[in-house]
Formats: sequence, C-alpha cells, structure tokens
Amino acid sequence: MNLEHYNSYLEVDLGKIRRNVERIQRHIGPGRGMIPVVKGNAYGLGTVEVARLMHDMGMPLLANAHIAESIQIREAGIPVDLMILGALPPHAVPYAAQYGLQMTVFNKEGVDLFSRACRDAGHTGQVHIKIETGLGRIGVKPGADLERLLDHIAQAGNLEAVGVFTHYATAGERESQYAKEQFALFQKGLQQVQARGIQPQYIHTANTGAAIWFEESYCTHVRCGSLYMGYSNIQNHENPLGVEEPATWRAFITNIKDLEPGESVGYSRHFIADKKTTVATVDVGYSAGLNRNLAMTYGPVLVHGHRTRYLGVCMDQCFVDITGIPCRLYDEVTLLGWDEGELLSLFQLADHVEQNVHSLLASIDPNIVLRVYRR
Repeated sequence: MNLEHYNSYLEVDLGKIRRNVERIQRHIGPGRGMIPVVKGNAYGLGTVEVARLMHDMGMPLLANAHIAESIQIREAGIPVDLMILGALPPHAVPYAAQYGLQMTVFNKEGVDLFSRACRDAGHTGQVHIKIETGLGRIGVKPGADLERLLDHIAQAGNLEAVGVFTHYATAGERESQYAKEQFALFQKGLQQVQARGIQPQYIHTANTGAAIWFEESYCTHVRCGSLYMGYSNIQNHENPLGVEEPATWRAFITNIKDLEPGESVGYSRHFIADKKTTVATVDVGYSAGLNRNLAMTYGPVLVHGHRTRYLGVCMDQCFVDITGIPCRLYDEVTLLGWDEGELLSLFQLADHVEQNVHSLLASIDPNIVLRVYRR
C-alpha cells in the first residue's frame, strides 16, 4: 500500500458498498429505482470513487448537495445524470446550467435564475420540484403556492419537471406518524403536479430511514446515502438489511513514553496519571477530522485489536493509552473500523459524543487523510 506523504489513511471497501446497494435493491423490490446521494464527499468516503461505483452498478441519477461535487464527477468523465438537492445562491446557478445538472426548484426566484441560465447555455433545463411537507427547510407547500410555482415553470418555457420529491423529518423512527402525515401531504402536491399533465420520471420521498420501513412511500425511487454506506439511521442502530460498514481509519504511533503518577500530557495538563501509564503519541489530530470531543472525553480507539482510550488531542496529534498493550513505535492505531477481528463501529463513536454518524465521517479531511480503495 503506497501511503505517499500522508500521516493517516481511510481505507474504503468498495465491495461492501456494492453489497449494501444490492441489499437495498432487493429490499425495495423490482420496479423501483434508487437515487444514491453522493454528498459531503460521499459521506467522507470520496465523491469520485463512490460515484464511479454507482455508475458501474447502473444508477442513472446521483444526487449532490453542492455544485463543486457535481463538477468533480463531470470532470472525472462519469456519464451519469446529477441533481442538486438543495437551494443555490445566484452566483452558482449558471454552473448548474453549464454542466447540465438537474436543479431543485421551489420558488419563483429559483425558477427565474435557472431558466435564464439555461437560456444562456442554449438548452432546456431539468428540475425537481421540492414539496414542503414538514421538515421546514426548503420547498413549496401544496395548494395555492404550488399552483403559482407550476404556472411560473410553464411560463418559463425552457424547463422540464423531471422529478418531484420531499424529505422526512422523523423517518428514523419506525412507524412515525409524522412521517406518514408528511407523505399524505406530499401525495396532495403530487396530484396537483400530475393534474397539470406532468408525469415526472423521478418521484422520490423515501430517504435512508424511510427506505427501511416505509414501503408505501417508495414511489418510483428511494433516495438514500448513508444506508448504502453501511449506516442505518433507524433508532437503536437497527440494521434489518444487514448493511456493512466499509470504512477503516488508521494512523501511526510516533512516540511512546511512560508516565509516572502525577505526570501529564496535553495542553492544560488534560490527562494527569494517577498510576504508571504508557502513552502513545499518534500522528493525527482534530485538523484531520478526529472529533475533539471524542478524544478529550476518553473515547474508544483500537491498538492491535485491543480496545483502549484516548487521553486527549491537539490540532495535529493525539494521545492514546497503551498500558499493557504490546506495540512498538510506528505501529498502526485504528481510529475507526476493523482491527485484528475487532470492530470499532462508527455508531460507538457517535454514541460517545452524542452526534450522528454523518457528522463524524464527513469531517475526515480528504486533503490530510488519504483515501485508499479496496475493490
């Protein structure tokens, strides 16, 4: 393995991601498609490599959050359709037209900006209409507001509505009544769209949580990201599909020292030994994406399959308790994933700091932490 000049590496098992996609496809059944969400650097695993795998598996449409992600995929030569999930500032809209992206619309201003940009680019634009059903983020409410938006899209004359969608606020809760109410409201909006003679190719409401339990909401496609990455967001980490975690993050021991009682490591003497303690300095810190709260509150870490704890973190280095663990200078430390048959699950790390798994994984900086892909 060529690690080049990097201090640490995130190993991504593309075979596990492939198997996860196959499990999701079997679960949702024939006649329905999947729109993989490849945002946040593919939840930290690498935009281009994950997008290429999705294309190889026959996915015609991928969803991004930022224009920059879509441009990465375009410039990598991956021939897939791409949609932007969220709203864009005016300066970014011309790039959506230039790169032939499908844009989310939900207000008059967004329609005008994209229509003008597509006219300048010399082609018809494709849009997904976002229905607001209760998340409160972006979208148009069914009823009069939606009617006005549909009028405006028609008046633009150069936009085709290829998709209609919404997003659930509580789909991580099985049998959520609020999610069911959201879907009922979405159906009213969809009926309005279809009453105008629009038959969208992509009707998608089911996100990762809903894709697991809310079959009624599957429509033409499910739209999920973290699920095919191996991370179900159902409460209590329920994993009925058996998806696998594909990521392992490793760094290296650069110093080993013994602390006597009363000696300390870290700024402000964060850890003070109350007994003889062996400490490893590891060559990664919070600037690389190691969660500072995790390391400062003695969260779990693996060394040669032995579960131990952090003793603190700095911007570019951290401390690990290796008391009684047989290891040497420059050995690897596993910050996430598998190590000699032991799994340090991302869920365990997220639970320790009371955050969701996405925030931890997507924070691993691709400019500092090398991505290594197993095929």
